[in-house]
Amino acid sequence: VVGEDARNRQVFVLDGDRPAHVDLGGVGLAAALVMSAPLSEAWAQTVEGEPAPGVAGLGDAHAVRQGDTLWDLCAKYLNSPWYWPKIWSYNPQLTNPHWIYPGNEVRFYPGDEALPTQIDVGRAITVEDEDLAIPGVLTDDDLVKTVGTIETGRVALDSVWTSNIGYISPELLERSGRVSASFEEAVLMSDFDQVYVKPRAPLSQGQRVALFRAIRKINHPITGESYGYAIEIVAGAEVIDTNPDLATLRIVQAFRPVTRGDLVGPFPKNFESRVQPVPNTAEAKGYVLETAGDVLGPLGEHTVVYIDRGRRHGVQAGNTFVVYNRGDGYTRQTRGLPNERVGTVMVLDAQDEASTAIVVNSSREITVGDKIEMIPYR
Repeated sequence: VVGEDARNRQVFVLDGDRPAHVDLGGVGLAAALVMSAPLSEAWAQTVEGEPAPGVAGLGDAHAVRQGDTLWDLCAKYLNSPWYWPKIWSYNPQLTNPHWIYPGNEVRFYPGDEALPTQIDVGRAITVEDEDLAIPGVLTDDDLVKTVGTIETGRVALDSVWTSNIGYISPELLERSGRVSASFEEAVLMSDFDQVYVKPRAPLSQGQRVALFRAIRKINHPITGESYGYAIEIVAGAEVIDTNPDLATLRIVQAFRPVTRGDLVGPFPKNFESRVQPVPNTAEAKGYVLETAGDVLGPLGEHTVVYIDRGRRHGVQAGNTFVVYNRGDGYTRQTRGLPNERVGTVMVLDAQDEASTAIVVNSSREITVGDKIEMIPYR
C-alpha cells in the first residue's frame, strides 16, 4: 500500500510495477491505513512516465494516446470525469471535445501565455508640492452662484395620472380620419414612422393629433341609449404635410403599435398629465355607464369608468362624484331600501355628454348602473 484516498475509501497499491486502486468496501479504513506506507514523491510524479491517479499538478500536460477521451483523462488525473467541460475550456486547440487524437496535448490549467511578464513604466510624472490648505474665510468669489430662475414643483395631493383610455361621442367618431397607408415596410408602426391619413376634418401643418382605436360601444345601462365608444389612444402624432385628400403624419410617441386602419382625432387636453381634485361648482346626478378595458365584474379602486354626465352638465376634469348602491348585502333585494354611499370617482376628461373617471376610493364593489351624484362645494 503506497497511498490512500479517504474520501472515496480507496487505497493505492503497487502491484508489481503498476499502480492499482483497491476499494476498501466494508474493511475498516483505519486497519488499512496501518499497513499503508508514505506515498513517495518519485512515484507520485511518474510510474512508467505517467502521473499517478488523482495527483496531477497545475503544470501537468498529457500527450493523447490511442483510446484516450477527456472523460477518462479527467477521471484519471482529477478523480472526477465531470471536469471535462472545464478542461476543454483550457485547451482551445481542441475544436471538438468528443474527438481528440494521438499527439494532441491536453493541459489541466488555464493558459496565460498572452499575459505580460512585467510592466515597464513609460514615463514618470512628478508633481511639485503645492499648498492645498483650505482658506479659513471664503470670499464672494469662492462661492457658487446660480444664474437664472430655478423652478420647483410638487405633486398635488390626491392627484391622478391620466390614462390612455378615453371616451368619444358618436358624432366625433364620424368626423375622425383613418390611417390608410404608410411609407414604412412594416405591419406595425412606431416612433418616427410616417403614416398617411384620409382626414374627415381639416388638419393643419404642425397640429398634434391622437391615433386611437374604438374598443367598445357604450350603451346606457338604464335607458339602452347609445352613448358613444370607449377608445384606447395608441400614439401621438404630428401633421407634417397636408393636402385636400391626404395628410402625412409622423408618429411622435407610440404607446402601442400603430396599424393601418387606426383612427385619427384631436389630442385630449389632459392626456399625459396629472389631474388634481377641483371644487364642484354644480349639482349633477347620473349613472356609471361602463368600465374601461376588460373589467367585467365588480369595480374597485383605480378602475377607469365612464359616467353619463359631461360639460353640458357643468362637469370638468377634477370634479368628484359620490357613488351610491342599495340592496341587501346577502339576498340582493333592492325594493324599498335606501341608497348607501359605496365610493368616489374623479373625472379625468369631460366631453359634452359623458366623462371618463377613475375610482379613487370604494368601501364596497362598484358596478355598472350604480347612481352617482356631484355635490357642490359649499
